[in-house]
Parts: sequence; structure tokens; C-alpha cells
Amino acid sequence: MRAGLTKLEAEVYLFLVENPQKSEVELGNLLNVPLSDLRYALTSLLQRGLVKVLDHEKYEAIPPSKAVLVLLEVKTRSVEAELAELRRHLYTIKSSLEDKYWEKRYGIRDELLIEPLDDLRSMEIKTAEIVSRAQHSISVFTASFEWYPRVRELLLDALNRKVVVRVLMRVVNEQSKKIAKDLMENGADVRCATEEWYPVRGTLVDESKLIFLIWTTEKKLSYYKPHYTENPGLIKVFSDAFNKRWERAKPIDP
Repeated sequence: MRAGLTKLEAEVYLFLVENPQKSEVELGNLLNVPLSDLRYALTSLLQRGLVKVLDHEKYEAIPPSKAVLVLLEVKTRSVEAELAELRRHLYTIKSSLEDKYWEKRYGIRDELLIEPLDDLRSMEIKTAEIVSRAQHSISVFTASFEWYPRVRELLLDALNRKVVVRVLMRVVNEQSKKIAKDLMENGADVRCATEEWYPVRGTLVDESKLIFLIWTTEKKLSYYKPHYTENPGLIKVFSDAFNKRWERAKPIDP
């Protein structure tokens, strides 16, 4: 059924709406269904919160107004999960076909392309992926590094693998001071950027993998879609810019 209920589950709920407080045996007799099937339906309804058990093991339906909200919430979660799976599947197909499409028409090789990412969450997932595979170096350029807690364990693991971790950030408040201190205490190199605001945030791994976004406003109200690339030219541009900013940056007093 569109509401997410089986035919028997719907019959049990509707029956209880019109016939309150019935026992399992009464329901089985009145609906003329096997007890095993009825128990399965009742268990499902109880788990969803559509019916409840009263004293003397009597079953009661919740008010229809609440049942509608419950069913909508359950259906919404189900649809969102299906959409997420479909999105992952379609993006996998897109990734494999997009490069071929442009290469066949313009001779653009896949290593020259950059991959757009949906949003900040997608960017953080991709960042975690490349950081976890780092072998030699990780360079992070950010503002106050508010997203540090979501990659902290991965960065510490990289440091334990002897990966060189450099973080260029702004140390402007107590929270950013704590982040910088934690990084340095665990072996990362941290410097405070001299610019009051720099419109780019990103991570460069092993000088071969780059993920970045460009902010459109200083207050971070909007940004251009994040991108991932292994393009040598783009990586060279970002690497040079990072190193120049790193040289101008101020060491942080432990």
C-alpha cells in the first residue's frame, strides 16, 4: 500500500479505530485471520507506534491524526533512503560516462577534468577519503577550521603514519586556539595566515589530490560548488599559492 502498510496491517488498524480495546484472540476471531499472521501485523503496528497495548493485553489504535504523521514520517525516511541510494548509483554511472563523453568530443582526458561535489557534507566525506589514504603529505588551508572535529582522528592517524601535516588557518578565538594547540601537540605544523580573510578552503594530499571550494562572501553565507581534482595544473596552482601563504604566515606560540 502507498502508506507503507500491508493489507492486514491496515485492516487491523481500521478495525481497532471502530472497535477499541480488543485482545489478540478477539481480533483473530473477528477478522478471521490466523493468529500467526495477526501477531506479525500487530508487532509491525506496535513498532511503528500505530497501536498500543493497554491493561489486560488489549490493543488500541492511536488517533488517526497521529497515525497520519507517523506514516508520513516512516514513508519520508524510506523515500529519502531510496533517493540517496539512487543518487549514489546515478553519480557512479555519471562518473564513468562523463569522462568518455568529453574525451570523445573534445579530446579531453579524464585526468584533466575536475569533479563537482554536491555540498559541504559531500566535500567533507571526500576529504576524509583522501586524507585516510595519504602517504606523504597533507596540506590544509582553511579559516578557523571549524570542521576539524570531523577529520581529527584521520589526521592523527596520518601523523602516526609519519605523514607530514601542515595546516594554514586563522587563530582568532578560543576555539581556533584549542584546535591549533591540539594539532601541534600531536605533531602537525600549524601556522596562522596573515590575511584576515581568504576565500578558498581545501585540502591537498600527496601533491596529487586536491579538494577545494571558493567562498563568495566573507561571512560564508554562500559558496561555489566544491570540486575534487587530480589535475596536475590545478594542483600546481593551489600548491604554489599555499606555499607562498605558508611562508608569509606567522608561527603559533605553543
